[in-house]
Amino acid sequence: MADRSIIGLGGMVVTIRWQPEYTVFDSELDAHHRQLIRYIQVLDDPENRRRADPEFLKMIVEGLVSYTVFHFEAEERMMRDAAFPARDAHRQEHQDFEKDALLFRDTFGRGSQRFERIVLTYLKDWLRSHILKADRDFGLWLVAERQRGSTG
Repeated sequence: MADRSIIGLGGMVVTIRWQPEYTVFDSELDAHHRQLIRYIQVLDDPENRRRADPEFLKMIVEGLVSYTVFHFEAEERMMRDAAFPARDAHRQEHQDFEKDALLFRDTFGRGSQRFERIVLTYLKDWLRSHILKADRDFGLWLVAERQRGSTG
């Protein structure tokens, strides 16, 4: 896969692509995370943005928002079914992100390129940190629960 690097705030290179350390040890959730990363990669690619019809970019942003809602619903259902003890805090992170994603959807393509870069950097950073902390904590907890269930 091509490197999807950009120059981010402060001149740092910011990259988002699937990494093995992003696994949450659940194939369904890992597949969801890969898809979310793909949406962001399409939006983040300067060639896509330069050559694409604005309606195409709008469709990709809408897809990102819709898929995010789908993913959060699936993940929250899994947390509820498994009686995950940190479910409420995790769900709050999802709700906060959904608000931000809706703002992005409503402003993408109307603001400045600098604003869009800031928002894309935020989306990438949030997704990366959420997967590596909150989602991974849930995944590890789920693995441990499944192991307890198979040995108990």
